[in-house]
Amino acid sequence: MATGVLRGLFRRVCVGVVWVCAPAVWAGSIETEFLEQPWPRQMVREYEVGKWPVRWRQKASVTEGIFAGASFNTTTPLEQTWELATDYTDLGSMTPGVTAVRMIEQTPTRQVIQIDIKVLWKTLRLRFEIEQERPDAVRFRLVNPELGEYRGVCLMRQEPNHTQVELATWLKPAVRLPSGLILSVERIVLLRGIRNFLETCEQHLQDAHEQSVALGEVDKGR
Repeated sequence: MATGVLRGLFRRVCVGVVWVCAPAVWAGSIETEFLEQPWPRQMVREYEVGKWPVRWRQKASVTEGIFAGASFNTTTPLEQTWELATDYTDLGSMTPGVTAVRMIEQTPTRQVIQIDIKVLWKTLRLRFEIEQERPDAVRFRLVNPELGEYRGVCLMRQEPNHTQVELATWLKPAVRLPSGLILSVERIVLLRGIRNFLETCEQHLQDAHEQSVALGEVDKGR
């Protein structure tokens, strides 16, 4: 079962927006250029996630919003990294509280995913708009009058021996929220999702190697 790295982004929203009740509102193409560059006065840290190094960056501003991002490398090639990163099939089973996941719209370049999440006795409905530029960019947005606006981008680039992955998110709350707590939740959830994703990438490489060896043994036996 694949664990897409973007699932960590969705889970972070589900954990953090338990007060959301209204339907989402879309406003055209998702603009994330401001996320795809260094942020003024950002804080940068290096973490060891399992056995993998991850570069973490964050920034909180009352006027600009809350920024969080991570960059890391996978040993899977770009095309396979893309397939794993954009696999949403087990989003519901992997995210606590999610009771239903519906694909409202699906084309090669755009999806709208509706998620029902149960918090105590109440079921909330979130809708994410996703734009994909295969095989190297995924952008998503959640807009809600009570929550505010949440955007994310995942960029993938093929390097000689690995694929470089860059994640960045931005939250502009509709009401003032404790930015330190939000950034702590963001970091914990995203780093956990990244570790799961890297373990999945490694398992796929191992499975592919074992399959190749098995096919070679079959060919020798003929």
